[in-house]
Amino acid sequence: MITTPQTPARLARSAPPDNPEPGALRSPVIVLGYAFSGAAKLGQVLSGIPGLACTSGTGVLPMCHQAAVTWQQVDGREGPMSSLARASVRTLAGTMIGAILARTGGTRWCEISIASPTTAATFLQLYPETTFLCVHRSCPDVIRDCVRANPWGVAGTSMAEFAAVFPGSSAAAVAAYWAECTDQLLRFESAHPAACHRIRYENLTDTMDQQTQEILALVGLTPAGSTGLAQGPQHAAAADDTLGGAETPIPAAHLPGPLVQRVNELQAHLRYPPVV
Repeated sequence: MITTPQTPARLARSAPPDNPEPGALRSPVIVLGYAFSGAAKLGQVLSGIPGLACTSGTGVLPMCHQAAVTWQQVDGREGPMSSLARASVRTLAGTMIGAILARTGGTRWCEISIASPTTAATFLQLYPETTFLCVHRSCPDVIRDCVRANPWGVAGTSMAEFAAVFPGSSAAAVAAYWAECTDQLLRFESAHPAACHRIRYENLTDTMDQQTQEILALVGLTPAGSTGLAQGPQHAAAADDTLGGAETPIPAAHLPGPLVQRVNELQAHLRYPPVV
């Protein structure tokens, strides 16, 4: 099930940006997730949508963020980018996106990204019409898949900094990584409700017909209003609150108490059951 915060701020996204490029460059679709979140599975759905040029891990979002940080140093200012900085970074990003569209024959760019939501916020300054599909997954299932894929530990993965904090437990390291990523993603959704749509991995079934229609509506490729979308994040799991970790419990001894509390708070926010 896909949820969309309903807010008048959505109307603000239709305002034309400075130095507008062709329409294809002004309405990207970005899938935001984290390692083992299931963003790749959503990418498989999107790759079958005509007109979307789907890529993964191009680095365009982090590049835009780093360029914006550099411009802050050049301009000697903090906060939103200056008009000159924004035009410069848009030109760089637009050239790359245009090359992707030319190579694939697509009309709109779709990126599957596990970059920090901070980079997404910068990209949104450049392309206010961007649609973000934010993928969430239950913590126990992320732990299970990650440990299975890394039986000798997660120290050499994107979770290395968390492995250093919890050297004796891969489960705790992954749980801490999940909590940090989930918290950041939820904060991004809260800060940009008009641009974000929440999708739970557990709701991505093997029968994609209805979901594909919903996603088409979200990214503006079919008329909205006829897909039966939920009317807010509070409905994200109304039909299946027992999904997401019920069959993969984590022994309490593997997670310290404060971490369990933090994870369970986030699980509850997403309508998942507690981890232990």
